[in-house]
Amino acid sequence: DLNHSNQYITGLALCALGTICSPEMSRDLGGEVERLMKSTNPYLKKKAVLCAVRIIRKVPEQFDVFQNSVRSLLTEKNHGVLLTATSLVTEMCQQNTQALQSFRKLVPNLVRILKTLIMSGYSPEHDVSGISDPFLQVHLLRLLRILGRNDSEASEAMNDILAQVSTNTENSKNVGNAILYETVLTIMDIKSESGLRVLAVNILGRFLLNNDKNIRYVALNTLLRVVHVDHNAVQRHRATIVECLKDADVSIKRRAMELCFALINSNNIRTMTNEMLEFLGTCEAEFKADCTSNMFLAMER
Repeated sequence: DLNHSNQYITGLALCALGTICSPEMSRDLGGEVERLMKSTNPYLKKKAVLCAVRIIRKVPEQFDVFQNSVRSLLTEKNHGVLLTATSLVTEMCQQNTQALQSFRKLVPNLVRILKTLIMSGYSPEHDVSGISDPFLQVHLLRLLRILGRNDSEASEAMNDILAQVSTNTENSKNVGNAILYETVLTIMDIKSESGLRVLAVNILGRFLLNNDKNIRYVALNTLLRVVHVDHNAVQRHRATIVECLKDADVSIKRRAMELCFALINSNNIRTMTNEMLEFLGTCEAEFKADCTSNMFLAMER
Protein backbone atom coordinates (compact mmCIF):
# COMPACT_ATOMS: atom_id res chain seq x y z
CA ASP A 1 0.00 0.00 0.00
CA LEU A 2 2.92 2.37 0.64
CA ASN A 3 3.78 1.99 -3.07
CA HIS A 4 0.22 2.27 -4.39
CA SER A 5 -0.50 4.59 -7.31
CA ASN A 6 -3.52 6.10 -5.51
CA GLN A 7 -2.34 8.83 -3.11
CA TYR A 8 -5.25 8.27 -0.74
CA ILE A 9 -4.47 4.57 -0.29
CA THR A 10 -0.82 5.43 0.36
CA GLY A 11 -1.94 8.15 2.79
CA LEU A 12 -4.19 5.67 4.61
CA ALA A 13 -1.30 3.19 4.86
CA LEU A 14 0.90 5.91 6.39
CA CYS A 15 -1.84 6.77 8.91
CA ALA A 16 -2.18 3.09 9.85
CA LEU A 17 1.58 2.66 10.17
CA GLY A 18 1.87 5.71 12.41
CA THR A 19 -0.94 4.45 14.63
CA ILE A 20 -0.13 0.75 15.05
CA CYS A 21 3.60 0.41 14.33
CA SER A 22 5.83 -1.33 16.84
CA PRO A 23 9.49 -0.33 17.30
CA GLU A 24 10.44 -3.23 15.00
CA MET A 25 8.03 -2.10 12.26
CA SER A 26 9.31 1.45 12.66
CA ARG A 27 12.88 0.33 12.00
CA ASP A 28 11.89 -1.87 9.04
CA LEU A 29 9.65 0.69 7.31
CA GLY A 30 11.37 3.93 8.32
CA GLY A 31 13.19 4.03 4.97
CA GLU A 32 9.88 3.75 3.07
CA VAL A 33 8.41 6.63 5.06
CA GLU A 34 11.53 8.71 4.41
CA ARG A 35 11.22 7.99 0.66
CA LEU A 36 7.64 9.29 0.68
CA MET A 37 8.81 12.44 2.48
CA LYS A 38 10.71 13.24 -0.75
CA SER A 39 7.60 12.80 -2.91
CA THR A 40 6.60 15.63 -5.26
CA ASN A 41 3.03 15.28 -3.95
CA PRO A 42 2.42 17.67 -0.98
CA TYR A 43 -0.38 15.42 0.32
CA LEU A 44 1.94 12.43 0.59
CA LYS A 45 4.72 14.56 2.06
CA LYS A 46 2.43 15.72 4.89
CA LYS A 47 1.19 12.19 5.61
CA ALA A 48 4.74 10.79 5.58
CA VAL A 49 6.03 13.49 7.95
CA LEU A 50 3.16 12.91 10.40
CA CYS A 51 3.92 9.19 10.29
CA ALA A 52 7.59 9.99 10.99
CA VAL A 53 6.50 11.99 14.08
CA ARG A 54 4.84 8.85 15.48
CA ILE A 55 7.89 6.73 14.64
CA ILE A 56 10.24 9.16 16.42
CA ARG A 57 8.04 9.00 19.53
CA LYS A 58 8.47 5.23 19.62
CA VAL A 59 12.07 4.97 18.39
CA PRO A 60 13.90 8.31 19.04
CA GLU A 61 17.18 7.02 17.57
CA GLN A 62 15.48 6.83 14.15
CA PHE A 63 16.04 10.57 13.80
CA ASP A 64 19.11 9.78 11.63
CA VAL A 65 16.80 8.30 8.98
CA PHE A 66 14.69 11.46 8.66
CA GLN A 67 17.03 14.30 9.52
CA ASN A 68 18.26 15.17 6.01
CA SER A 69 14.80 14.96 4.45
CA VAL A 70 13.17 17.14 7.09
CA ARG A 71 15.84 19.83 6.59
CA SER A 72 14.90 20.11 2.91
CA LEU A 73 11.18 20.22 3.81
CA LEU A 74 11.80 23.41 5.79
CA THR A 75 12.55 25.15 2.48
CA GLU A 76 9.09 24.27 1.07
CA LYS A 77 6.54 26.95 0.16
CA ASN A 78 3.53 24.78 1.03
CA HIS A 79 2.34 25.80 4.51
CA GLY A 80 0.91 22.36 5.29
CA VAL A 81 4.26 20.71 4.59
CA LEU A 82 6.06 23.39 6.64
CA LEU A 83 3.68 22.86 9.56
CA THR A 84 4.20 19.09 9.66
CA ALA A 85 7.98 19.46 9.16
CA THR A 86 8.13 21.86 12.12
CA SER A 87 6.20 19.32 14.22
CA LEU A 88 8.69 16.60 13.26
CA VAL A 89 11.75 18.71 14.12
CA THR A 90 10.12 19.65 17.45
CA GLU A 91 9.52 15.98 18.27
CA MET A 92 13.09 15.05 17.32
CA CYS A 93 14.55 17.80 19.52
CA GLN A 94 12.40 16.77 22.49
CA GLN A 95 13.33 13.10 22.16
CA ASN A 96 17.00 13.25 21.21
CA THR A 97 19.78 15.53 22.53
CA GLN A 98 21.90 14.88 19.45
CA ALA A 99 19.04 16.08 17.23
CA LEU A 100 18.67 19.21 19.36
CA GLN A 101 22.33 20.13 18.84
CA SER A 102 22.08 19.41 15.12
CA PHE A 103 18.91 21.43 14.49
CA ARG A 104 20.15 24.52 16.35
CA LYS A 105 21.91 25.39 13.09
CA LEU A 106 18.47 25.83 11.51
CA VAL A 107 17.49 28.79 13.72
CA PRO A 108 18.25 31.41 10.98
CA ASN A 109 16.05 29.46 8.52
CA LEU A 110 13.17 29.26 11.03
CA VAL A 111 13.53 32.97 11.81
CA ARG A 112 13.34 33.71 8.07
CA ILE A 113 10.12 31.68 7.71
CA LEU A 114 8.54 33.44 10.69
CA LYS A 115 9.60 36.85 9.38
CA THR A 116 8.04 36.08 5.99
CA LEU A 117 4.78 35.16 7.72
CA ILE A 118 4.49 38.34 9.79
CA MET A 119 5.58 40.63 6.94
CA SER A 120 3.45 39.02 4.21
CA GLY A 121 0.35 40.73 2.90
CA TYR A 122 -3.19 39.37 2.89
CA SER A 123 -3.49 35.78 1.65
CA PRO A 124 -7.04 34.33 1.70
CA GLU A 125 -5.66 30.78 1.80
CA HIS A 126 -3.79 31.29 5.08
CA ASP A 127 -5.44 34.33 6.68
CA VAL A 128 -7.24 33.91 10.02
CA SER A 129 -8.75 37.12 11.44
CA GLY A 130 -6.17 39.24 9.64
CA ILE A 131 -3.16 37.13 10.70
CA SER A 132 -1.15 35.02 8.26
CA ASP A 133 -1.27 31.32 9.23
CA PRO A 134 -1.31 31.60 13.04
CA PHE A 135 -1.03 27.80 13.36
CA LEU A 136 2.35 27.77 11.62
CA GLN A 137 3.49 30.82 13.61
CA VAL A 138 2.67 29.08 16.90
CA HIS A 139 4.52 25.90 15.85
CA LEU A 140 7.57 27.92 14.82
CA LEU A 141 7.61 29.81 18.12
CA ARG A 142 7.43 26.56 20.10
CA LEU A 143 10.32 25.11 18.11
CA LEU A 144 12.40 28.28 18.56
CA ARG A 145 11.74 28.04 22.30
CA ILE A 146 13.18 24.53 22.42
CA LEU A 147 16.20 25.46 20.27
CA GLY A 148 16.98 28.66 22.19
CA ARG A 149 16.72 27.18 25.67
CA ASN A 150 20.13 27.23 27.43
CA ASP A 151 21.89 28.36 24.24
CA SER A 152 23.12 31.96 23.99
CA GLU A 153 23.98 31.89 20.28
CA ALA A 154 20.59 30.51 19.20
CA SER A 155 18.79 32.92 21.54
CA GLU A 156 20.70 35.88 20.11
CA ALA A 157 19.67 34.88 16.58
CA MET A 158 15.96 34.98 17.46
CA ASN A 159 15.81 38.11 19.68
CA ASP A 160 14.93 40.50 16.82
CA ILE A 161 12.14 38.39 15.35
CA LEU A 162 10.58 37.86 18.79
CA ALA A 163 10.55 41.63 19.29
CA GLN A 164 8.92 42.03 15.86
CA VAL A 165 6.21 39.47 16.60
CA SER A 166 5.56 41.12 19.99
CA THR A 167 5.08 44.58 18.51
CA ASN A 168 3.44 43.76 15.15
CA THR A 169 0.82 41.19 16.20
CA GLU A 170 -2.74 42.48 16.57
CA ASN A 171 -4.07 41.73 20.07
CA SER A 172 -7.74 42.60 19.61
CA LYS A 173 -8.65 39.00 18.73
CA ASN A 174 -7.88 35.64 20.31
CA VAL A 175 -5.85 34.54 17.27
CA GLY A 176 -3.34 37.33 17.92
CA ASN A 177 -3.38 36.70 21.66
CA ALA A 178 -2.49 33.03 21.09
CA ILE A 179 0.60 34.08 19.10
CA LEU A 180 1.55 36.72 21.68
CA TYR A 181 1.22 34.15 24.47
CA GLU A 182 3.58 31.72 22.68
CA THR A 183 5.97 34.61 22.05
CA VAL A 184 5.99 35.50 25.76
CA LEU A 185 6.70 31.87 26.73
CA THR A 186 9.55 31.74 24.22
CA ILE A 187 11.09 35.03 25.39
CA MET A 188 10.99 33.96 29.04
CA ASP A 189 12.39 30.48 28.33
CA ILE A 190 15.42 31.42 26.21
CA LYS A 191 18.45 33.56 27.07
CA SER A 192 16.75 36.75 25.91
CA GLU A 193 17.78 40.37 26.46
CA SER A 194 16.37 42.18 29.51
CA GLY A 195 14.47 44.68 27.32
CA LEU A 196 12.75 41.81 25.54
CA ARG A 197 11.73 40.24 28.86
CA VAL A 198 10.19 43.57 29.93
CA LEU A 199 8.27 43.64 26.63
CA ALA A 200 6.98 40.10 27.34
CA VAL A 201 5.82 41.05 30.84
CA ASN A 202 4.09 44.15 29.43
CA ILE A 203 2.14 41.90 27.04
CA LEU A 204 0.97 39.86 30.04
CA GLY A 205 0.05 43.13 31.77
CA ARG A 206 -2.18 43.99 28.79
CA PHE A 207 -3.73 40.52 29.01
CA LEU A 208 -4.83 41.34 32.58
CA LEU A 209 -7.04 44.12 31.17
CA ASN A 210 -8.71 41.81 28.66
CA ASN A 211 -12.45 41.16 28.98
CA ASP A 212 -11.93 37.43 28.43
CA LYS A 213 -11.43 35.79 31.82
CA ASN A 214 -9.50 32.90 30.25
CA ILE A 215 -6.88 35.35 28.96
CA ARG A 216 -6.70 37.05 32.38
CA TYR A 217 -6.20 33.67 34.06
CA VAL A 218 -3.47 32.65 31.60
CA ALA A 219 -1.72 35.99 32.19
CA LEU A 220 -1.75 35.58 35.99
CA ASN A 221 -0.58 31.98 35.73
CA THR A 222 2.32 32.97 33.47
CA LEU A 223 3.28 35.98 35.61
CA LEU A 224 3.43 33.63 38.60
CA ARG A 225 6.14 31.66 36.78
CA VAL A 226 7.86 34.77 35.38
CA VAL A 227 8.05 36.70 38.67
CA HIS A 228 11.11 34.68 39.75
CA VAL A 229 12.89 35.49 36.46
CA ASP A 230 12.24 39.25 36.31
CA HIS A 231 10.71 40.47 39.58
CA ASN A 232 11.02 44.19 38.78
CA ALA A 233 9.23 43.94 35.43
CA VAL A 234 6.26 42.16 37.05
CA GLN A 235 6.29 44.65 39.94
CA ARG A 236 5.32 47.44 37.50
CA HIS A 237 1.93 45.78 37.03
CA ARG A 238 1.23 45.41 40.75
CA ALA A 239 -1.82 47.73 40.73
CA THR A 240 -3.49 45.74 37.94
CA ILE A 241 -2.72 42.46 39.70
CA VAL A 242 -4.24 43.76 42.96
CA GLU A 243 -7.39 44.73 41.02
CA CYS A 244 -7.73 41.08 39.98
CA LEU A 245 -8.36 40.23 43.67
CA LYS A 246 -11.82 41.76 43.14
CA ASP A 247 -12.62 39.51 40.17
CA ALA A 248 -15.79 37.44 40.42
CA ASP A 249 -14.00 34.35 39.06
CA VAL A 250 -12.61 32.22 41.92
CA SER A 251 -9.70 30.83 39.85
CA ILE A 252 -8.55 34.32 38.83
CA LYS A 253 -8.86 35.52 42.40
CA ARG A 254 -6.70 32.64 43.70
CA ARG A 255 -3.96 33.19 41.11
CA ALA A 256 -4.00 36.95 41.83
CA MET A 257 -3.64 36.25 45.56
CA GLU A 258 -0.66 33.92 44.99
CA LEU A 259 0.98 36.47 42.70
CA CYS A 260 0.43 39.32 45.18
CA PHE A 261 2.30 37.38 47.86
CA ALA A 262 5.10 36.57 45.38
CA LEU A 263 5.49 40.33 44.74
CA ILE A 264 5.89 41.31 48.40
CA ASN A 265 9.35 42.61 49.32
CA SER A 266 10.84 44.94 51.93
CA ASN A 267 9.96 48.04 49.87
CA ASN A 268 6.25 47.36 49.46
CA ILE A 269 5.35 45.17 52.42
CA ARG A 270 3.31 47.87 54.21
CA THR A 271 1.24 48.74 51.14
CA MET A 272 0.75 45.13 50.13
CA THR A 273 -0.15 44.05 53.67
CA ASN A 274 -2.92 46.65 53.73
CA GLU A 275 -4.19 45.39 50.36
CA MET A 276 -4.15 41.78 51.53
CA LEU A 277 -5.87 42.64 54.84
CA GLU A 278 -8.62 44.34 52.84
CA PHE A 279 -8.89 41.23 50.66
CA LEU A 280 -8.98 39.00 53.76
CA GLY A 281 -11.95 40.94 55.08
CA THR A 282 -14.05 40.42 51.95
CA CYS A 283 -12.89 37.11 50.45
CA GLU A 284 -14.68 33.76 50.58
CA ALA A 285 -13.95 31.35 53.43
CA GLU A 286 -11.89 29.07 51.15
CA PHE A 287 -9.26 31.83 50.74
CA LYS A 288 -8.92 32.90 54.37
CA ALA A 289 -6.59 30.14 55.63
CA ASP A 290 -4.16 30.46 52.71
CA CYS A 291 -4.23 34.25 52.83
CA THR A 292 -3.50 34.35 56.57
CA SER A 293 -0.64 31.83 56.46
CA ASN A 294 0.94 33.59 53.45
CA MET A 295 0.78 36.93 55.27
CA PHE A 296 2.74 35.47 58.19
CA LEU A 297 5.30 33.96 55.80
CA ALA A 298 5.67 37.30 53.99
CA MET A 299 6.32 39.13 57.27
CA GLU A 300 9.00 36.59 58.25
CA ARG A 301 10.81 37.23 54.94
